[in-house]
Amino acid sequence: MIRTLAHPGAATPDRFALAPCHAEPVTVTLPPADTLAQSAALALADYDGGWLVIEDAPLANLDIVIPGEDPTGAHAAWYAGPYQMGAGTIRQLGMHVGRKGGAPWIHGHGSVAAPDWKGPDFGHVMPLESRLSRPVTAKGWAIRGARLEVMPDPETAFPLFQPRAVGPRPPTNAALLTLRPNQDLLTAIETAAASAGMTEARILGLGSVVHPKLQGQPRIDSFATELLVTEGRLAGGVADLDIDLITLGSTRHNGRLERGANGICITAELLLVAR
Repeated sequence: MIRTLAHPGAATPDRFALAPCHAEPVTVTLPPADTLAQSAALALADYDGGWLVIEDAPLANLDIVIPGEDPTGAHAAWYAGPYQMGAGTIRQLGMHVGRKGGAPWIHGHGSVAAPDWKGPDFGHVMPLESRLSRPVTAKGWAIRGARLEVMPDPETAFPLFQPRAVGPRPPTNAALLTLRPNQDLLTAIETAAASAGMTEARILGLGSVVHPKLQGQPRIDSFATELLVTEGRLAGGVADLDIDLITLGSTRHNGRLERGANGICITAELLLVAR
C-alpha cells in the first residue's frame, strides 16, 4: 500500500499528462555559460528539449537542495538548503531540459562531490546557481515535437514541468510524461503508457516518492525524497524502476521500487522511449 500526503490544492481528475514526441540518441557537448540551464539549452539548441546525463563533470559553482519540511505549511514538502559547494564535481546527473517563462530551464537530480565536502552527496542541482567550468560531454535523448515547460500547479502549489506539444509533430517513438501525486509510481506509468499504446520502452527521468519501499529492504522513514531513475524499463506493459534517492535526513538509498508501495510525493517527470 502506498503512503500519501495532503496537498494544499484539490486533486485534478487527470492524474497524468502525456505528449507524444520523437526521441533520438545523442552525444552532445555542454559549453560553459552563465548557468547550467543555459549550457544544457545550448547543447540541444537544434531540438525542442531532451533528457541528458553527465558524469564526472567539474563545475565552477555547484549548489544543491534536498527534501525538507515547509516551515510555512504552504506545501506538503519543501527543500532543505541550498547547500553551496562552490567548485565541485557532478559524479552523475540526469536532467530534463525544457523551458520556464520562455527561458532555458532544467530539472536535474544526481550525485555530487567536492574536496572536504561534509554536506549531502546527492540532490536536486540548482539550475541557475550552478555552472560548468569547462565543456562537458553528455549523452541522452534529444526530442522534437514536445518539450517540458514549467507551469503553475494548483494542487501542489509548486511550479512544475508539464509536457507541451510544440511545432509540427514528427513521427513518434517516445512520450514525455508527468504524473500527479498520491498514486503508485509504477502503476501510474503503466496506465499512462497504455493510453499511448506503449508496451515496450526505456523509462528515463526523476521524481519524488513518499516513504519509499525498495524490494528486499525496510520501508524508508522519509515523507519526502528526491529520486533519479538509474535504469527503467517497460516490458509487456509492466514497469520496473531501479532508483537512487535521498531522504529528509540526507541518507542515500538505492534499489528497485516495490510494486504498489511507492506513492508519488510531488511529481514524476519521465521520458518513455519505445524499444
